[in-house]
Amino acid sequence: MSQEIITRRLTVIKELEDEKKKISQALQDMLDKDEDYIDLKEKANAHRETVKMSKGRIDEKSYIKDFQAQLKDKAKEIKEIKEILSQELADYYRNEGTMQIEDQEGNIKRLKFNVSLIN
Repeated sequence: MSQEIITRRLTVIKELEDEKKKISQALQDMLDKDEDYIDLKEKANAHRETVKMSKGRIDEKSYIKDFQAQLKDKAKEIKEIKEILSQELADYYRNEGTMQIEDQEGNIKRLKFNVSLIN
């Protein structure tokens, strides 16, 4: 596949994203003029504020803070291990040339690569 094809595809994606943004803005403009929508939105905001205040009071309890810290630590650990696994799977594919691997239970798992462009 040539760079020209990739560049063309990126242009199409950009154009579609621009169109999507315009449609989304038009929809939001229509909703902002609808009285039922405005009323419902105000009620939802009031309810959200009440929930936020209640949650704030609950979050101040020390045992809740402990659980939240434990959850945060576990999420960080899982993320780190998944990043390491991703690199190990890429290395496995490069060395073995296969898109499959067997897990501990004997199930065959397929490798899936996700590649994206970053600025």
